[in-house]
Amino acid sequence: MKELIILIASLLLGLVLFTLIAGPDDGSIYSAVKGVWNTEIQVRTQQDGQP
Repeated sequence: MKELIILIASLLLGLVLFTLIAGPDDGSIYSAVKGVWNTEIQVRTQQDGQP
């Protein structure tokens, strides 16, 4: 019984961490990093266009 509780707790923790890192909403770490990268690409593209 103890092993079953630990297994379920581990699965729930894994799902929470996955949602935090790669979740579909704007609050996930993946979304934040994606936004930063897109901003950096736009800034570098604008700088390359200027002499």
